[in-house]
Amino acid sequence: MNSSKFLYNLLIISILLCFNKALSQDKSEFQNVKNTVIAHRGMPRHAPEETAPSYWLAKKLGADYLEADLQRTKDSVLICLHDSNLKRTTNILELFPDRADSPVSDFTLDELKQLDAGSWFNKENPDKARDAFKGQRILTLEELIEIAESGGQVTGLYLETKKPELFPGIEKDLYKLLEQKSWVNNPNKKLILQTFSTKSLVLLNQYFADTPKCMLLWNDEEFLTGGATPDKLKQALAFGKANGATIVGPSFKGEMNDYYNLMKKWMVKMYHKEGYLIHPYTFDTKKDEKEYVPLSDGQFTNRTDLLLDYYKRSHETVNAILNELGYE
Repeated sequence: MNSSKFLYNLLIISILLCFNKALSQDKSEFQNVKNTVIAHRGMPRHAPEETAPSYWLAKKLGADYLEADLQRTKDSVLICLHDSNLKRTTNILELFPDRADSPVSDFTLDELKQLDAGSWFNKENPDKARDAFKGQRILTLEELIEIAESGGQVTGLYLETKKPELFPGIEKDLYKLLEQKSWVNNPNKKLILQTFSTKSLVLLNQYFADTPKCMLLWNDEEFLTGGATPDKLKQALAFGKANGATIVGPSFKGEMNDYYNLMKKWMVKMYHKEGYLIHPYTFDTKKDEKEYVPLSDGQFTNRTDLLLDYYKRSHETVNAILNELGYE
């Protein structure tokens, strides 16, 4: 074999090796967000949502990601809370009755930490009530990060900018904190960001260009105002793709919720055609799993144990873990 032919063959082999390596890396990154169990607000069917016991339970069970809604206090601390006010999940009416309808941004962290964020769960779920849930506090994002990093294995974080229009600049604040905590572009820490807001998605993509992002969908909101049609959905997906979204998070009508079904067959076909992974919300029953897991790549769930069973992944019982953690 002459030298020029040898060099040519060597070049071809090198290109193929690089191509195979790239495919392997892409496959690995793809698998990070497939068949994914996303603990929606922790384990709210068994513990007060977005509190320490809820997230600890989801982590110990074996969830792939801990999902949280992010808001910002008056003194600029990022906290985990779903609702726009504090009436449903705290004793705000007892401590600050004249401010019960005020948004989180009207309270300092010190004020929020005075609230009982667990007793309401015991009242709503007497069959699952535990004395240790009384007096649970609202978590900061830093405290959630500590939970995710504890125990020798880092659990992923799936973070939502909640009502970001109420917290201008929250995307930059989030970037600063996650960069400080070494969660940005760290292969050892799985991070996905999500939002319903198109404006927030644009900003998240500016700060987190290389972080997987999920565009959440809700009927009659943003692009889907007036209802989801093929044209509207196609426009939404094009916008998401242009602004860094690789995952779509549609609602579906489940046994325990009355959400609009954005997982109709033609919609699922469109999501896949546009190259999106699908992470629908929320899976709470075996019927939900049977109907929608085969159509999706990862699932938001209030019942981490249920999805782990579906995927035949072993885990301890809920009661055993709560007892081990000292929540008795």
